[in-house]
Amino acid sequence: MMVDIINTVPETLQLKLQSLLSFLKKVTTGFDAIAEEVDNANLKMALIALAVESRQYAKEITNHLQKINAAIPLAYTDQLWEQIEVSIHEQAGMVKGSEILILCNNCEKYFRKLYEDILQESVPCKNLESIITYQLYAAECAFMKIRLLNTFRFNQ
Repeated sequence: MMVDIINTVPETLQLKLQSLLSFLKKVTTGFDAIAEEVDNANLKMALIALAVESRQYAKEITNHLQKINAAIPLAYTDQLWEQIEVSIHEQAGMVKGSEILILCNNCEKYFRKLYEDILQESVPCKNLESIITYQLYAAECAFMKIRLLNTFRFNQ
């Protein structure tokens, strides 16, 4: 028998999950677009991989919420991605690859904030909490890899 857990998911957690899912959807599109502009094959593949992983993360969270009858309605917002794009243009200097570095640093900051905000809530399902924790660490590793590949492409 499946328990209707939606009533046990606090509204604040629902809003935070909604923000995370919206961000993951936008990041997917953003990283795909940026990857098209990158000329280094390894860096391009790392950016595409992060886009694919972000899409998968959103799908994992959505599927898990559906399993526990706690579907969160998506509200698409481009606000965070727009802030990231503006910061790239404002902070990018004349250093080669600085745009990718700034992109990674800012995206990682938002990823960490969105995921940690959820983990600070009382997540009613331990499996969901484990998924969120794993995704946070995996995203941090992906950004580390992209930064490293970005450095290597100019040090050859």
